[in-house]
Amino acid sequence: MFLGELTPAQVLAAADDKDPKTKQGQVCDANFYNGELALMKGAKDDALRLFRLAANDCLHTFTEWSAANAELKALGVAP
Repeated sequence: MFLGELTPAQVLAAADDKDPKTKQGQVCDANFYNGELALMKGAKDDALRLFRLAANDCLHTFTEWSAANAELKALGVAP
């Protein structure tokens, strides 16, 4: 996605899985990294929405959960 080979929507679609736990983890990753891309492109509102999704839906053991909360804090909003 960061190389322009996939769209954010394609990344989210690829996160789908029959196993609910696997899907949760992959959607978590997709939301966080889509948020990073949105932030890089200056789409702050989209980034905030995606970081909030990651902060709310990711398992607390995931690096992306911590990173999403850190990004929200850096953007001046409470996770």
